[in-house]
Amino acid sequence: MSTPHPSFPVTPDGAPADTSPDALFTAFREGSKKKSSLFTFTWFVAAAVPVVLALGFFTLWRANGTSFSVVTPHGIKVLRAGMTTQEVGGLLGNPLTLQKKGDQDCYRYGRPNFVNEVFVVYSVCYEQGQVRDVLTHQYSAWQIDPATGAFIAPGQQPPAPKNPAG
Repeated sequence: MSTPHPSFPVTPDGAPADTSPDALFTAFREGSKKKSSLFTFTWFVAAAVPVVLALGFFTLWRANGTSFSVVTPHGIKVLRAGMTTQEVGGLLGNPLTLQKKGDQDCYRYGRPNFVNEVFVVYSVCYEQGQVRDVLTHQYSAWQIDPATGAFIAPGQQPPAPKNPAG
């Protein structure tokens, strides 16, 4: 049981001893001591900032999953025969596509692009839900000019046709 404030006397049964309007509304009088609203706001901000940061990190964690991607030449070596599709998905993320080869389901992982001259796509093949094979496919991003048959490197423009009347 809490003890009453010393400046507010009470009777033995807990009722206030002075029931005059001046005694009852001391908290609302101008000269009374009030807690600083700045102090209250400071505590509110101090409590809210960590909560907002925690919610932000939690949202990012849920959006990106609990895993990291190892779709690199070195990182793909983490895969082992017998791993499940869930274990591989946790490491490599979502596959690009699914390809069926007889009894095997082969999922393709990688980052195809037309900026680099060559990019790699990995195929992870499963039998009965477990990794059986990991293949590396290397693709060229070079284009072929249909008019001349010349190869065009990524990011380059095809050569302008020569004007024979010049």
